[in-house]
Amino acid sequence: MRIATLLSSIVAVAALVGCAHPITISPDVAKIEAAPSTQPIKKNVAYYIAEDLRTREVTTPGGGGDKVTYQPYRDIETAFYKMLTNVFGNVTKLKAPNDADAISKNNVAYVITPQLLTDSSSPSPFTWPPTKFSVDLTCNVTDAAGNTIVSKKVSGAGNAEFDEFKADFSLSAKRASQDALLKMQQALAETPELRK
Repeated sequence: MRIATLLSSIVAVAALVGCAHPITISPDVAKIEAAPSTQPIKKNVAYYIAEDLRTREVTTPGGGGDKVTYQPYRDIETAFYKMLTNVFGNVTKLKAPNDADAISKNNVAYVITPQLLTDSSSPSPFTWPPTKFSVDLTCNVTDAAGNTIVSKKVSGAGNAEFDEFKADFSLSAKRASQDALLKMQQALAETPELRK
């Protein structure tokens, strides 16, 4: 009975807001923890996300023929910053990729520019929240002069079944972004070029 009621609610909400449902892919920042066995890289770094990317809305498939919308760069930025602080000595946010004053003032060794590619799906004909979500995260790392040091790419996956996402329609997306960020944390920490 409760399931039938919840299904009716989801269908009703879908009818009210149309076929594109807003979600967030923000993971639980508290779960972006440093690996206890990993030695931090004693370098100051900065990251840059262009404003048009930060506000860009992305639409990917949900269930029942509907879609979901979100702003992936805005959604993950706080957790992305936390991930970088787990790896490096100090992290600065740049307003421009060539912000020489900020780079010099903060003694930045590397500038990290993230790229995100997301997708989602659900086999359900009745419910719109995605049961599967993927986040491909690439970090392009340059030195302070803009020379490429390394590029690392990871893929995060998140799954959520009906009994789980009925309390959080964004659950599969949040799990995917958490998975991607933790994989990137490990990938950066294990990159020898960043420890030179």
